[in-house]
Amino acid sequence: MIGQAGWRVRPATAADVAQIAQLHWDSWVATYTGVFPQAAFDEYPVQARERTWGDMVQAMAQPQNRQQLLVATRDDAVLGFAAFGPFRPAGGIEPAPADSELWALYLQPALQRSGIGRALWREGCRWLRLNGFDNLRLWVIEGNERAMAFYRAMGAQPASTNEFETHGKRLAEVCFRMALPHETEET
Repeated sequence: MIGQAGWRVRPATAADVAQIAQLHWDSWVATYTGVFPQAAFDEYPVQARERTWGDMVQAMAQPQNRQQLLVATRDDAVLGFAAFGPFRPAGGIEPAPADSELWALYLQPALQRSGIGRALWREGCRWLRLNGFDNLRLWVIEGNERAMAFYRAMGAQPASTNEFETHGKRLAEVCFRMALPHETEET
């Protein structure tokens, strides 16, 4: 998929992993400073994120894993990424076999509202549908209103909540859910 500003969406490769990890870090800092305790940032530095995303690129090579990591790039620069796969049980929700999950969707902070997030979302939903999934779930930290508004605009609706503790701080997250659109439906 080619965007209006010359960026394109494609599956991630090993060559993208360092940029994905740095973008993940930068976006996390911009979004969650003051929400998560500093210890959560210290525990998951850029180097650990490189391992996470490198492992996912390797897992994508095995179709039975049903995972996809997409990047939006311009030239060789990663502008955003999205990770999708089977729903991982959380918050007391047991998944149905056809339930998928958006594990991550991050953009360079200055590129929010540029159409890149929407393009990653659409391509991810298309990939999920083609790989046998019917429903999509995702978790958003309570209070992240910008993300919640985006997911509502994409057709997802709040379905449940969950609380968790990280480094002595209690946080809440909202599970959004939607039926995946068919090829002829627009998101």
